[in-house]
Amino acid sequence: MGVYVHFPWCLRKCPYCDFASLPAERREIPHDAYARAVVAELARRAEVLGEHRLESVFFGGGTPSLWHADALGSVLAAITRTFEPAAELEVTVECNPSSLDYESARALADRGVNRFSIGVQSLDAERLAFLGRLHDVESGLRALRDALASGVPRVSADLIFGVHGQSPDDAAREARIVTELGVEHVSAYALTIEPSTEFGRRAKQRSLPLLSDELVADSFVAVDEALGQLGFEHYEISNYARPGARSRHNVGYWTGRPYLGLGSAAFGTVTLPSGRVRYRNTPNVERYLAAHDSGEPLFEPGQLVSEVELIDAKTALAERIMLGLRLAEGLDLDAVGQELGVDPWTRELSAAVERLCARGRLARQGGVLAIPKSAWLFADGTIAELL
Repeated sequence: MGVYVHFPWCLRKCPYCDFASLPAERREIPHDAYARAVVAELARRAEVLGEHRLESVFFGGGTPSLWHADALGSVLAAITRTFEPAAELEVTVECNPSSLDYESARALADRGVNRFSIGVQSLDAERLAFLGRLHDVESGLRALRDALASGVPRVSADLIFGVHGQSPDDAAREARIVTELGVEHVSAYALTIEPSTEFGRRAKQRSLPLLSDELVADSFVAVDEALGQLGFEHYEISNYARPGARSRHNVGYWTGRPYLGLGSAAFGTVTLPSGRVRYRNTPNVERYLAAHDSGEPLFEPGQLVSEVELIDAKTALAERIMLGLRLAEGLDLDAVGQELGVDPWTRELSAAVERLCARGRLARQGGVLAIPKSAWLFADGTIAELL
């Protein structure tokens, strides 16, 4: 099992971000109270879930690097006391350059963090301003250097490509620069316009400058070629790693591993005696803080939980296809069907697989399906047609 801990505060909401986050100054955040609430939720959920081997812990947000190291460390210590850690437990903290330096990185490392995921996003001043980032180019590079110098063994850099004014060569150059510093993992995402964001509203008003689809596609290819030449494995549509440096936590999502979600707005997907359940905690931080000692139901809508979904075998199969096909190796549909107790090869799915293979959008070897790298640009459409 993996554990995801959501930290809902950030210094400022970025105009493209649709994650659950609240702008706040660091001194305004209830660091210790929030840690106590998360630990209390953990204790209650663990009573229901029983024993599990802990494969990964991921602190996401928001900006978890704003959380005082002692408070974050107390949550991590409670998690590793509650579940038996794997021999190579991966513990990731998402960081923004505006809240990470050598001292803070060292403090997190001292408390058991062994992987940083740093939101560099761009190495161009104009694009950073367009994206609403608080850091400048040098701060982004300095955060990577400080993280690498802190002794944390694994560092990942996030980049956004497909931004207005950026050429494919620009995108490839930025990817090369961060890897030359020594990071072993890169997440490269095309700018996505979500309706509920400031960019979404501007796009609806036709006031947001956007890159053409052709240039976005060319940038995807340019980043792939640049990182491939440097020995990085393009193991998932948006993710690259040196050998052995994949994000174990995210691979857990893509391969259907259960994960416990803790904190305000956190999602979790776990297996109970009644079956597989997905839940989301309330995104209202005040309500979350008040609920931790109120005996609120853990898997029913109430003050603590805002959404609950029972996941039947058909839904689970669709999700495994949707997520598994993002991986370069695809998924073994026969094995997934056996695991879920269903026959995945319905007449409709078999026909769709045949059509997509004939068009080069999908490859099949026995029961294993994969999207060829040459067709990754069309992955969303391929998966939609399958489902």
